[in-house]
Order: sequence, then structure tokens, then C-alpha cells
Amino acid sequence: MTSKAKVKPILLSQEQVNSLVRIQAEERAKSPLGITPSVHEVARRLVAKALMQGKG
Repeated sequence: MTSKAKVKPILLSQEQVNSLVRIQAEERAKSPLGITPSVHEVARRLVAKALMQGKG
């Protein structure tokens, strides 16, 4: 990937966004320093994981 990665907006339902926010809160609770990934980072991780599972 280049330094200027191409990104595209993805539309999510309110329920999906709520789930991402819940996962974000779980990540914050796990962190000893209270560091929270952005909602976008949580979504990127989930999509990457799902895509890797689809390959196997």
C-alpha cells in the first residue's frame, strides 16, 4: 500500500455503528491505559478478519 492509500466510504446501518461503538468500548476497558481505537480502526480490523476467513 502506498503512503496515500485510496479509501472509500462505506455506509453502515445504525445497528452496525452501535455494534462498532460497543466493541470500541470493550477495547477501551481492556486497555490498562484506557487507549481506544477509533471506530474506523475497529471496522477495518473486522473487515480484514472477515476477508481473511473467506480466503481459508
